[in-house]
Formats: sequence, C-alpha cells, structure tokens
Amino acid sequence: MVADSLRNPALHILARLGGQPATPFYETGAARVVRETLDQAGIPFVVDQYGNIIARVPGQDPGVPPLALVAHLDHPGFESLSTHQGLLVAKARGGVPAGGFNAGVPVQAVLADGRRLSGIIEGRHGLESERQVLIKLLQREPVPLPCSIVFDLVDFTVDGEYVRMRAADDLAGCASILAALGQLSARHAPGDVYGVFTRAEEVGLVGAGLVAEQRRLPADTLVVSVESSRTLPGAEMGGGPVIRVGDAGSTFNGDAEAVLVRAREVLQSERPGFKAQRQLMSGGTCEASVFAVHGYKATGMAFPLGNYHNGGPEERIEAEYIHVQDFLGGVELMVAAARCVPDRGNVAVRRRLRQTPEEFRQRLLESVAGYGNV
Repeated sequence: MVADSLRNPALHILARLGGQPATPFYETGAARVVRETLDQAGIPFVVDQYGNIIARVPGQDPGVPPLALVAHLDHPGFESLSTHQGLLVAKARGGVPAGGFNAGVPVQAVLADGRRLSGIIEGRHGLESERQVLIKLLQREPVPLPCSIVFDLVDFTVDGEYVRMRAADDLAGCASILAALGQLSARHAPGDVYGVFTRAEEVGLVGAGLVAEQRRLPADTLVVSVESSRTLPGAEMGGGPVIRVGDAGSTFNGDAEAVLVRAREVLQSERPGFKAQRQLMSGGTCEASVFAVHGYKATGMAFPLGNYHNGGPEERIEAEYIHVQDFLGGVELMVAAARCVPDRGNVAVRRRLRQTPEEFRQRLLESVAGYGNV
C-alpha cells in the first residue's frame, strides 16, 4: 500500500519529509527536503537570515494580489542540553502531551548528521514546571549536545484511508504546499503564489512572526496558513480539507477566506463529489493570526488530525494521522485558490447579498406609508 501511494507526487513528498524528524530549532533535515523539492521543480526561493524558506511562483498579471501558502517545519519534542548521572536531560519544546513525560516512552535522539539513537524516558527531572525528563540511551556512544529528541514513532505509512506519521502537524501542510506549487509552476496562476516554510512554530509561532515582521511578502498578499489541526465537530476526517475561519485566538479575514470559498465552488461545479468543509477550529493558534497582527489579510486551511501532538487515548504516545483524501483534496483546493484570486468577489453568498430583489424593494416602497412619517 505504501509503495502504491508513493506514486502520487504529494504523498511521495510527504513521505520524504516524514523521514526527517524536526523539532523547534532542529529543522535542518526537513528544510533540506523542501529546498531539494523546490530545486527539482525549478521553483526559485530564498532563505532568510532565520532559516525560513520563501518560494515564489510568478503569476501572469502583476495587478492581481499575491497568494501566500504558509506551513511550519517543526513538531513538538524535546531538546537535550545536558546530562545527569549518565542520562540525558531533555526539555520539552512545544506542546508535548502529558503522556510524553511518563517513564517508559520510547524516544530517539537525532544527531546533527541525521543518525538516530534509540532511548527511553526514565521519568521527569526537576520541577514539573520546568517540563524536563531524563532519557536513557540504549546505545553506548557519546552524544554531542545539544540535540533533538523525538518520540520513536513511524515516520510515514499509509494505513487504508489514513496517513500515519510522527508529525503530520505540520509536515502535511509543507508537503501539500510543495505539491501545489509544483502544479502551479507548470501552469501559472493569475497572480504570484508564495510558499512559506517557517521554523519554531511550536514554541510561539516564531518563524512566521519574523517573516511577517520583515515584510518578506508584499503588503497586499492574501495569506493562507495550512495546518493539521485536531478534529472537532464540523471538521471531521474524510469530509475534505477545512476552510478555517478562525483559531483559538481570533477570527480571520473574509476577503482572504473568499479565495478558498470560491475555489471550493469552482471545484464542486467541475466535480460534484469534491469535499471541503468550513469551520472555526479553536484547538490552537495558527500562523494566520501572526500575519493578521502584522496587517496582512489572512485565513487558514486545515487537515483534520487524529492524536494531536501524538497524544493518544489514556495518555499513550501514538502517531498522528490524517485522511488521505483530505490531504489530496487540500492540494486541489490550494491550486484552485491560486487561480481564483481575481474572482474571489464572485462567491455565491456574496452575489446574493449584493442583489436586492426588485419585487421586494417595490413592496417596501409601497408599504412604507403605514409606518407614518419617515
């Protein structure tokens, strides 16, 4: 099943990214796969001073506002900075679930050269507020510090209708953007399309904030944060990618959202079976909120996610998972969105709201006399 699925370009990219564990500040391997994929597609990119990657597929009409698709390279994990009585001391970076601090959880120390050493969590270390654990490595060899520590879970596999991996959040976002840019580079959209791959999102949306602060994107860019976000009522697996109208912190911009809504209308008119959902996903704060704070029109798209941040039932640590068709549908939605930027004002509900039926207008005029002086 995995071999067959990898014939799909988007899933192939996702599998490659899954093989590069990335925690905040340790995104080197995932960033390398992003750069290699962009190079293979002939898509130009720059790397800013903080290591964020900004790619650009030029459009055909400079008068059309650009569209930026944004995702982050990192996933919650641990960072080891020191040792204690022969054990690694590792501090949580990002939203590690409660079960991730329990004794007996298998982990891997990821070295700078990409090698992984197996280990096991021995339990908490220090005050609970310090969010530290002790780790016993199973191999006897020196470990250059600092180093990244990840849960020992599957990199990538296709299990029936689902993709299971250590870090669908947010490698699925990165892979879907790369696949969409690849399609758009072969047949350009009306306006420029950017792909932005950020660092250190899990410790406070740091990379995205720096991209926005530096004004790396034109001021009129419509920004779409592409996330994998925990399932909620109305944002269910198998129902298609979710047009995300807001997150835990704020609601998003209607003009930016209209690009995704119009893309959904176009796709459903061309292929009635196409699925896409629309929902406020309040399970966390995403990068759209950062760009909005810096003055950009921003919205979001999400893949409904199981085992958010590897938190399984009963505090078990398990692989995250998303629905294959939600992921592939998200690629389609982004490609269509890039082509719909000039047509974003043509959303069906907006058309209806702009048009007052002449019959009803006339009835109000004729009946207003009964209200006295106006």
